Amino acid sequence: MPRKATKAKEGEPQPADAPQEEPAPAPAAPAAALTEAEVDELPRAIVRRLVKDKLSHVAGGEGAEVIVNKDAMAAFAESARIFIHYLSATANDMCKESKRQTISADDVLKALDEMEFSEFVEPLRTSLQEFRNKNADKRSEANKKQKEKRRKLNEETLPQKENDPADDAKETDE
Repeated sequence: MPRKATKAKEGEPQPADAPQEEPAPAPAAPAAALTEAEVDELPRAIVRRLVKDKLSHVAGGEGAEVIVNKDAMAAFAESARIFIHYLSATANDMCKESKRQTISADDVLKALDEMEFSEFVEPLRTSLQEFRNKNADKRSEANKKQKEKRRKLNEETLPQKENDPADDAKETDE
């Protein structure tokens, strides 16, 4: 049976009868192979950051240290996941009532009102408008940059008329 080659660290001799390394474990499964439960989970880091940020504001300001138990963090994540599912299902119902297939922001706002979370509608509407304005500004800046790029590219590709010897010859002939 042939021996497997092993990697030796630089500068270290490898004895001939050294035990062979086991092959490295297979890389993590691709996202398509995740279980349904893993796909439905919210990212723990984001949930942790949201919970700690909100609790630190309530506890007394930006620098307040808040400790949250691992089980409590899992409960927050699961509660948020269930709320998102319920809100999306209700928004989908609003969309279907309007005989549409695409859920809009207005459907989500109506769903919040339907679910008796109407106190969140106005702050969310304000936040949504700020988000739209911010993105509109970014889009207009990106469009300006793109137009400027195209203009410069067009200037570079067009021949310079003042340095063209053919134009000078035509002027002398006339």
